[in-house]
Amino acid sequence: MDSALYGILDHNFETVDRIIQSAIEGCMLRMSFSDNSVSVSGLQVFCTVSKCLYEYATRFKNAVAQHPCFATLVTRLVEWSNSWATAVSASPPGFDDPISGWSSSGRSFALDHMRKAIDSLFEVVERAEGSTLRRSQLDVEIVPKEATSQALLDRLSLTYDGPGVYHEGGMPRHDNDKEDISQIEIVPTHAELTCSTGPYLPANIPGGPHHLPGSSMERLIDIQFRLLREELTAPIRTSLAYVLHDCEQPPDSNTQLDTLLAKSGGLYRAAQSGWDSTIFSVYTGVNFRGIECDVRRGLAVNLTFDTPRGRATDPSATARAAYWQGVGKRRLMQGGLVGLLWVPPKSGTHDIRFYLGTVASSLDDLVHSAKQSADRLSIKVSFFDPEVDIRILSALQERRPQDEGMKLLLEAPIMFESIRPFLETLKSRPPSSTPFSRYIAHQDSGDLSSITIDPPAYVTPRFAFNLDCLFDCKPPVKLSLQPRDHLSVQKAREVLRNKSRLDPSQVDAMMNALTSEVSLIQGPPGTGKSFTGVELLRVLISNNIGPILLIAFTNHALDNIITHVLDKGLTEKVVRLGSRSNDENLAKYTLEQIMRTKKSQAERSAGKQFAKMKDVQQKMSNLMFRIGSTIPAEEDLRTYLRRYCRQQHDSLYKPPSWIQWLLNDSKDWQTVLKRGSRTRTEVEIWSTGEDIVFITPPPDSTQGPNQFQNPAKKTTRGYDLLPKETAEDSATEDEDEGEDEDEEPEPPSWSEQMADFFAQFNMSVTPEIPTSNRPLDQLLNNPDLWSLSIKERGDLYSHWADQVREHVRDPQKAEFNGLKQRHAEGRSAWSDIMDQARQKELSEADLIGCTTNGAAKLTSLLQSVGPKVLLVEEAGQVLEAHILASLVPSIEHLILIGDPLQLRPTIENYQLSMDNPRTGKVFRFDQSLMERLSSMGLSMAQLDVQRRMRPQIADLVRRTLYPTLKDHSLVQTTPPIRGLARDMFFLDHRHAEDSGGDESSSKTNTYEAEMIKDLVLYLLKQGKYTRTGDIVVLCAYLGQLAKVRKLLSSEVATMIDERDAVQLLDDYNEADAAEILADSTEQVHVSERVLLRTVDNFQGEEGTIVILSLVRNSGENPTTGRKIGFLKSTNRVNVALSRAREGLYILGNSDELLASGSEMWKEVIDQFQRSDQIGPYFPLSCSRHPGTIVEASEPGDIAMYAPDGNVNAVDHNVLDLILALQEGVSKIATLAYNVDTIVIFTAIPTIFSIEPFAAFMTVSGFAREATLARSLAQNHADPASIPRPFSCPVVISIRFAEESNIVLVLKAIRSIILKISAVP
Repeated sequence: MDSALYGILDHNFETVDRIIQSAIEGCMLRMSFSDNSVSVSGLQVFCTVSKCLYEYATRFKNAVAQHPCFATLVTRLVEWSNSWATAVSASPPGFDDPISGWSSSGRSFALDHMRKAIDSLFEVVERAEGSTLRRSQLDVEIVPKEATSQALLDRLSLTYDGPGVYHEGGMPRHDNDKEDISQIEIVPTHAELTCSTGPYLPANIPGGPHHLPGSSMERLIDIQFRLLREELTAPIRTSLAYVLHDCEQPPDSNTQLDTLLAKSGGLYRAAQSGWDSTIFSVYTGVNFRGIECDVRRGLAVNLTFDTPRGRATDPSATARAAYWQGVGKRRLMQGGLVGLLWVPPKSGTHDIRFYLGTVASSLDDLVHSAKQSADRLSIKVSFFDPEVDIRILSALQERRPQDEGMKLLLEAPIMFESIRPFLETLKSRPPSSTPFSRYIAHQDSGDLSSITIDPPAYVTPRFAFNLDCLFDCKPPVKLSLQPRDHLSVQKAREVLRNKSRLDPSQVDAMMNALTSEVSLIQGPPGTGKSFTGVELLRVLISNNIGPILLIAFTNHALDNIITHVLDKGLTEKVVRLGSRSNDENLAKYTLEQIMRTKKSQAERSAGKQFAKMKDVQQKMSNLMFRIGSTIPAEEDLRTYLRRYCRQQHDSLYKPPSWIQWLLNDSKDWQTVLKRGSRTRTEVEIWSTGEDIVFITPPPDSTQGPNQFQNPAKKTTRGYDLLPKETAEDSATEDEDEGEDEDEEPEPPSWSEQMADFFAQFNMSVTPEIPTSNRPLDQLLNNPDLWSLSIKERGDLYSHWADQVREHVRDPQKAEFNGLKQRHAEGRSAWSDIMDQARQKELSEADLIGCTTNGAAKLTSLLQSVGPKVLLVEEAGQVLEAHILASLVPSIEHLILIGDPLQLRPTIENYQLSMDNPRTGKVFRFDQSLMERLSSMGLSMAQLDVQRRMRPQIADLVRRTLYPTLKDHSLVQTTPPIRGLARDMFFLDHRHAEDSGGDESSSKTNTYEAEMIKDLVLYLLKQGKYTRTGDIVVLCAYLGQLAKVRKLLSSEVATMIDERDAVQLLDDYNEADAAEILADSTEQVHVSERVLLRTVDNFQGEEGTIVILSLVRNSGENPTTGRKIGFLKSTNRVNVALSRAREGLYILGNSDELLASGSEMWKEVIDQFQRSDQIGPYFPLSCSRHPGTIVEASEPGDIAMYAPDGNVNAVDHNVLDLILALQEGVSKIATLAYNVDTIVIFTAIPTIFSIEPFAAFMTVSGFAREATLARSLAQNHADPASIPRPFSCPVVISIRFAEESNIVLVLKAIRSIILKISAVP
């Protein structure tokens, strides 16, 4: 309806312009907008007109250019409004207007609101006229910021090479290199993907060089659009470059592409260079099956290709289905980006074409295809370039796949449909319509510390929040807050601190949010970010501020908040966008379910439109059948014959009378020869020679028909089709022959039947059976088609079929294009109808919840709904581009809740990441809006009372990142961890990591994995930590997660997050990843589930006990520099150290961490050392001996010390002896060290595998000697044969017999002590 009204305005704009200008000019002259009957304010006039013109200009992109008077009208509107505002504010007022009687603050608020609306309109006109482009032609001005390196800005300025006409030489890089992002195609073109010059990527820093004005929203959106688009296009561009390079190589080069072609496809792994590794899928043997209209995704090509070898080609259909059920969550996923590389035969690379599309088939379709064949898969792809549709249609018409050349399908793991809507919004929405530009635009100064944040626009001077809902007191507390009144704010803050359920820092955050149109709330780990968010929603909803758009980073976080909103009774008017909720209780609140339960008129209209699309879909299917059929369609053949072979046409469709009689009157022939429900035509009878079969005699023509019917031949011979006797004839004959009932009448012979039949047509003889075999040129001139032999008919019909295919190509293409257009129009109409229904439901909601992906898919819909508040949960993990696209013009209040010191947004392109040492400072694409604004000094409230971690664990982040963090009383009495002597401990070891690339995400450490397995099983046996989430294993690397899972899977149930599992497909063993994806929860001991996660996928979650595997370890004597990879990131370390409530156990190499230069790791290691919580073992505890620590330093130790999980099971007398043994070894170590003596214990035969010499050597500090001593002891070397590499003068070696017990060992220790004491 709105679009129709603006369409009317578009067609009559000159008339509307003339009326508006005349009316307002008249009112301005008489100094009043009122008349005798109605009092009207200029505020209403200017706001209404500017709003209407703004909507018109944004909906009709050419409005300003199409109507030259548009810009003039807007310019005059600015002049009139300024004059009117000055007049109504004067004392006495110079204009007769109701607003003159308002309070000064109320009038100022209203005028400011009006000016913002008119300024937005003016910017749209200015931009449309190209004035911004004219300004941008001036030299780029770089304004340095103190915190930004001037050297970096200078370097960027020297190397700056702008987009489009600003490119070096004034020529664009390719056909999609535009200076205006609104003209850039979202999908990269072939020229763009194959361009040798890199894309234009603007610097994402204040004062950086750019072709658009500094401090403008236009520049910010340009930067974010281009960087987000690079995130989309870089993987497929790089993939194509590798394949094209291989195609250019001479034969027998043995490229990786050659290897994949021989293997029927697979993963292409490009040479790794640090983090910039490239992995993509190549599918070979692509063929086309047809084109169809997909109701949801438009035109889709049905294609097949080779199944890559491995588990995907398992002989079992069930196994293949299970494989793709898992892998399909990452590969060939619906909405994923794929590219068809078409290499023509015998051509150069310049003829190669690359067509991008998205997978249209669902996971179920993929699994079904895998079940059908072990060698071939089929999917549907919607291509973007119309050229490829016609090219594929031509290939289908030609039906010569061998002449089409090589066709490959390339797939980079990019979910195109999760990025496209953001890009579409950023490029199409006028930058001026994005709210809060004063804060979020790139300020050249880079400093927001002095800026004053205004209250939300909906907060008028007299507006007050009712805060009664924040109190649980009796009697109830009444409290209101006027955000524009400082005294009211101060009073509300004081009352909330004293009486509300919020802690002081939560009160400050609440006040900050309610009084600021842009509010940042930082929530360190465990401080209740979600709780604060829910309380904010409580206030906003109870004050009827809405609709509220809630965006969360994950489905888990979104479900959690919505559940709290519902459980606390805040509102029932909740709509959840998206269907990936894991909470069944929220199903009825999803938009899809709500619409299913409310059948509206819109849905009925949509149903009718859907039926029309299905009709087009069926017609397209029929067209594809005709194209793919070897038999030309009857109507196409008849048209061809009528036009080019008139005599043969007449002969074919006017057969001899006896044939015509059989076609028309013989029901037997029609019944026997029908195909499906359709009766055969003249063409079918003629081409198959059924008339010849009719006159062909049976093998023995003297016998009756029943005896001569060929049971293997389905074709019915003539005697079966002849007229049968009537019942009367049969009765008469019976009467005549009644006297000779035992003698059966002789049936007429075949010849007699044929003679009788043809006599009806005045034919004295049966026609001869044609057997000639003339050449085609004679057949083409033969007018009597029914006289041709079966062989001749086949030759002529084949020729006709080829000719018909040639003549119908253009009509078929025209029909194809017509159906394609009709379907696109139908989809658009259907989508509009459905959007109207969705809009109605969303407009009635108090709270609209979605993930960032959900917001992307419905951006245009949200704009029409007009939410007032945008609240972003875990805002530190959300890309700035995503928030900008979600900031629809109606948003008046932005609340970002998160923690910029925890994980940043996840991106695929390392070049754009802040972690990249080369380009991280330039692009900063994974810097969230929250982090950027806070780093530029915009005010940010911080929650400072944590309710999660044991105080000692909280110290790890308190002393490094959050100095003001306080511990709630709830965590002061956290119980100790059962079975361990320390509640947190760092197992410091020198077991080297397994081989892998320098920065490969699939790194593993076998020692850590085996120790983790032992510790997990030991903790489970304590009987206290058996619930899901009690034990969490966090891994810094994906490969380690897979290794730990494999070790644990046969013992306990492991739960792996799907995000980790899908990443394993690219970074680890594909078969293992597919198995994990098929069932991410191992069905073993379901009551004892252990969570396995990577650090990057565990933010916002927690566990009772967290075991952290750092993985990185260069061993005892590193031959290369020490590297800690992912662990350099302070954000990741922060998350890793702050997930545990009661116990934290870390496995790693402290030397490695200290050598990295990380200040955070230095402080963390120092804290572990100060509290004696670090060592080369896990400290197991004994309840009977509270001070006892049994040290488990090797895999298998825990199982031997406590096979049933209880150290108490060990004989306490033996344990006492062990303690004495440990004390004796310690004394030996001290004495021997003082006199420079080495003591070697060659055997200690106890069931506990305690090796005192190892402890001794560790204390002594002789690392090299300890290694040799261990080797000698294990080999039972004779003391006399021991070499003397040691730097000490005396070596005492003691050998114990196998039957020796601990008592004898202790006696030996005492003798050793005496011997050492005797050493001079």
